[in-house]
Amino acid sequence: MQQALQIQTLVDQATVNAIPALQPLLGHQVQMIALDLGQPSVNPSEQKITFEEFLATRPIWPKDRPPVTLEEMEEAIIQGALDSANI
Repeated sequence: MQQALQIQTLVDQATVNAIPALQPLLGHQVQMIALDLGQPSVNPSEQKITFEEFLATRPIWPKDRPPVTLEEMEEAIIQGALDSANI
């Protein structure tokens, strides 16, 4: 069962520090409602993925473009370093 909490309060600096999105309402009397959406199955700060899972989330290379070789990537990195050093 979903639970809800409803409060009426004055938005003060402490509230804005806790919830920065309320900054425009600083000094205003507001009604806030919080709905319990349940607990996440995994704490996001503790969630870890494998290297293979990371690679699987990467965008797929377009079929109309030729693959980039390791040598081309290394040349681009070197060229970028040289260009930034010449600025």
